[in-house]
Formats: sequence, C-alpha cells, structure tokens
Amino acid sequence: MKRYPVFLSWLVGSALVDWLVTRTLARSAIFMPKSPPVILVYQGLGLLGQLAATVTGLLVLAFLGWIAWRGLRMGGEVVLPTAFASLVVLSLIFLVFPPSGWLAVSYHMILVAVIVLVGWRAFSWVDSNSKKTASLLVALTLLVSELYQVIPALYEALRLPGPTFFSLILFNAGELLLLLSTIALWWAHGRPAAWRVWLVASLPALAFIAMRLANPAMTGIIAIWSTGLTLYLPWPGYALGLWLTAVTVLKSLKQSDLAAWVILLLAAGGYAPQLSTHAFLGIVALWLLLPAAPQPALDRPVYLESVPTSNDLVLEEL
Repeated sequence: MKRYPVFLSWLVGSALVDWLVTRTLARSAIFMPKSPPVILVYQGLGLLGQLAATVTGLLVLAFLGWIAWRGLRMGGEVVLPTAFASLVVLSLIFLVFPPSGWLAVSYHMILVAVIVLVGWRAFSWVDSNSKKTASLLVALTLLVSELYQVIPALYEALRLPGPTFFSLILFNAGELLLLLSTIALWWAHGRPAAWRVWLVASLPALAFIAMRLANPAMTGIIAIWSTGLTLYLPWPGYALGLWLTAVTVLKSLKQSDLAAWVILLLAAGGYAPQLSTHAFLGIVALWLLLPAAPQPALDRPVYLESVPTSNDLVLEEL
C-alpha cells in the first residue's frame, strides 16, 4: 500500500458512505411512513450523503490527477497520463458548462480509451490465468457500460431521433459480464476461504433472497437505485454473485489484499453510472488491478546488466 497516496482509503470510505447512504438507505426510506422522527433521520441521511458525495467527487479527481502526475513524472508514458488529466479537466469544465454534443461524445470516448488501455495492461501484466480472467471481465464490464453511455451522446450530437435497440443489448450484456466478473474475482482472490468467512458472507445474500421472495418489485426498484442492476437474469445468480463478492471482500481485507478495495469501489460506482464521479470510481478500481512489478517505465528506471566479455572470462580463469 505504500505505492498509493494516503487518501485512497478516504476515497474508498467516502464512496461507500455515498453508495450506502445516498443511493440505498435514503432512497429506501421513501417506502416508509414519514413520522417526525423518521423525517429527522431522513434529513440527517440526506446531509450525510451530500457530504460523502462531495468528498468522493473531490478525492476521485485528486486520485486521477495523482495517476497522471505519477505517470508523467516517471517518464516513458504520455498517452495514458494525458487521458487521465483530460478527464480531470473536462470534469471541472462540466461544473460550469453541462456536457452536450460532441464535447460529451469526446468525454465518453476518452473514458473508453482509458478503460481499454488500463484493462489491457492489467490483463497483460498479471502473472496468473485467474487474475487475467478477472481483470479482463472487469474491464469488459466497464467498457460495455461506457459504450452504453456513448450511444445517447452520439445520437444527440448527430441530431438523430433516438438510440436503437442495440443500447438494450449492450446494457444486458454488461449486466451479465458484471455477474461473471464477481465469480472471476472470487476465483482469483477469494478462494479458498475459511468456513467462518463463508458463513458471515452469506448474510447479505440471505437478506437479498428474503427481500426478493417477500417483495420482488420493491427489490428490483432498490437494486436499480442502488447499483444500477435491473435483475433481469434469474435471481439465484445475483444471490450467488453477492455471496461470492462478500467472501472475496472479507478474505481480501483479512489478507490486506487490494482486491477488497477494487470490489468496494466497483460496487460504490455502480453499473452504467450516470455521474462522472461514479464512472471514475470504476476507472480507479480497474487501475488498482495493475500489478506493481511489471511497470519499469512507470516505477523505476531500467538498468542494463553488464555482460562479461571474453577478456573478463580469461582474467577469471587466471
């Protein structure tokens, strides 16, 4: 963890609060009767969620800026740091000028390029097939999610009447890839785990199963609000994915494995996010999958080892 800035842990914490409070608890309170105590708690959750969302937005921009600065400072890298810096600059511009037209298309295409570049490096640099598969599926999920966002922006820029049925195909494919990526991350980082870990990790899955059986419609609405998932696939698959995800997070936290933070950032960002802050959380999570060792151009200079000559060999024999 020494190779990352200290505020990475703050970013993970604030992103989790934003996700659980703003997009889950506060929205779930809509279904509750609004007595004065409930209203007071609801207002408190709203203030906490706004604070967490603001902190998350600032920290994720700072982290993207740190990635760009680090790449440029180490040398041997221009394209990817420039892309990260462009995302930061465009996000600041969008605070004043809402993204529209070709500017919005350019923003989404930069995100696509970053996902492709970082995803390819994560796939190429890892040394095990299980981690290669996990990084590939995570990158593909983010890529399909972002391509789904590109289509409406492109149609708006071209002044076309509306997106085609291909948008729905992309969205559904990305949701399937997300479930497959949870299995791949568990296979790469979560097995084998102790039975106690499996037992504790089953609690979120059991809560989901109970909600799904008790009120499927409300469960679907909360899932869309919280994670962006439509739950169009058979619900046991989501329960299994949630169980394996919790196992992976608990085991990774116990072993100080960065995979736990990767999963938490992906969950906090959600699927097919509408806000740039949440999209950036997925980018940061994908970047964290990059291993430290195979980065000579970014982390340290490469020194050529001296090769012994024939004269050196003769002197050694003497």
